[in-house]
Amino acid sequence: MKRAICSALFVLSLFFPVLTGASASAAETSYKESLLWGVNAEASSLDPATSKDTVTHMMMYQIYDALVKEAPGDYNRLVPGLAESWEFSDDNKTVTFHLRKGVKFHNGDTMTADDVLFSLQRSLESSYSSGISGAIDHFEKVDDGTVACVLKYPYSPILDVLSNMTFAIASKRAVEEAQASGVDFARNPCGTGAYRMVTWKSGDVLVLERFDDYYGGPAAIKNLTYKLVPDAASGAIALEDGTLDCYYLVAATDYNYLKGLDHIAYVECPGVGLHHITFNVTQGVFADKRVRQAVAYVLNRDDVVLGGAEGYAVVANCLAPTSVFGYLDDFQWYGQDLEKAKALLAEAGYPDGFDVVFSMQGSPTYMKPAEVVQDQLRKIGINVTFDKMERAAYLEDVGNKRNFAASLRMINATVRDADSVLTRRFHSSMLGGGNNYSGYSNPEVDALIERARTVSDREGRLALYRKIYEILREDVPLIPIYTDTVLLFFNADLKNVYAHPVYRYAVHDMYFQK
Repeated sequence: MKRAICSALFVLSLFFPVLTGASASAAETSYKESLLWGVNAEASSLDPATSKDTVTHMMMYQIYDALVKEAPGDYNRLVPGLAESWEFSDDNKTVTFHLRKGVKFHNGDTMTADDVLFSLQRSLESSYSSGISGAIDHFEKVDDGTVACVLKYPYSPILDVLSNMTFAIASKRAVEEAQASGVDFARNPCGTGAYRMVTWKSGDVLVLERFDDYYGGPAAIKNLTYKLVPDAASGAIALEDGTLDCYYLVAATDYNYLKGLDHIAYVECPGVGLHHITFNVTQGVFADKRVRQAVAYVLNRDDVVLGGAEGYAVVANCLAPTSVFGYLDDFQWYGQDLEKAKALLAEAGYPDGFDVVFSMQGSPTYMKPAEVVQDQLRKIGINVTFDKMERAAYLEDVGNKRNFAASLRMINATVRDADSVLTRRFHSSMLGGGNNYSGYSNPEVDALIERARTVSDREGRLALYRKIYEILREDVPLIPIYTDTVLLFFNADLKNVYAHPVYRYAVHDMYFQK
């Protein structure tokens, strides 16, 4: 027996309440028919089953739809996409989706349950979904208008998982015909989105055009071109002089200048990354909890934001990004207290401090905040030097071998839920080749993480996360620092542009107006 949709969705959607009905239509008119969007990298693949990077998904968001999507202007609300409604089973282990009727693919075919099942199961079996699909057992067709997602265990963020472009719906016939003829479907996509692909010139442009049979109605802007502009400075100049209508990603050093231009607008919101210090808690100087606590007491993280992120970040007081469900706004981390820091060091046997090497990726993304931390730690005699490594060497030494003392790094919430970060960084199942680089293992934390992901009550989940954060604050395997602010700059005449933590911008809703 299945619960009524209204009660099930109230309980299981949690931070993402679900609305029925289609999203708001784009404006009927636009004084410009073409939108030129600069990007710093081209798409890796336009096949949902073989892609997962942010810039690719930003482009795919125009070509494909998922069963569930975010409401225009409010990324914290999930609304119907290709599913017009859904309900959860009494045990919360099955989600049944009732498909929207009459949806057309770009090849003219009408979407069926077979297309949906094929796409979902194909993506589930792909390695590209492994970071977000662990709770899913399989998908099944119920009837010609219904499919079900069967879970291994109740998983509260499942709707957010299924809004990801990795689980977007492609035409079964188009995929199979491409495979049979030796055509690369990744470069010849066929979805149900508001735009369809016209041309993809590697190293130059991806050209899309409006799909007039889109189930949400035709977009106001007819042509959408993603132009490759790898250099951020060049992108900012092209945006300023009007060559580009939008650019992803403007460098933080150009934010203030562009903000001062009348013909440029911007939107901003917190991202999904958590910059943090990771300690090796299994060996070396940071195996002593008192030393880790001393570091926590010495840091002024507001200054790290200023020096490490040009001020465009929000201090995180929980071990989760500030934009995800499960982050607690009222939770308090360590405040700066140099005397407590010195006392803890002395108690641990380091009254005069010590020398230590931080293993680092050499990118400014990590080095700039790390250098601010380095300056602050000198105040209590901790002298930090850096071993700057290429990414491959870093992942091998720090990630696989845990051959390091400490590192400043960043993790993205692949699902916008605290479970995504807490599981990967702290659960003991992630030791030995997983994402638990610190070597932290605590059976109580394991049990709380496992419980929190299955509880259907919003407040109950938050209470469990509070307990986890309290334990982690005491043990300090990691120190949270900040979540970056995501900004998008664009032509001020472009309307209905909404901020999004992972760059899901619905061009369908946009239009140009003087």
